[in-house]
Amino acid sequence: MPVSQERILAGRSYRTVANELREVSAIDQDEVVYHSVFSGAAGLTVRTPDKRVALTRFAAEAQSEVERPLHTLGNARV
Repeated sequence: MPVSQERILAGRSYRTVANELREVSAIDQDEVVYHSVFSGAAGLTVRTPDKRVALTRFAAEAQSEVERPLHTLGNARV
């Protein structure tokens, strides 16, 4: 089930139906600024460049909010 627009917040992470993990860095008017995060070679984490998409589209594609305990303020690990 898609996440409601009101629950999309900066600093939170969301998983899409395609299993993409998206981290929201900002919400600028009706657009969401986010980047995708995925596991790369040798156990490294890869972060894509920032993307902008309409809040309505982001909410429709987000299926759940994801808790990321290792991704906290002051901790650079992902």
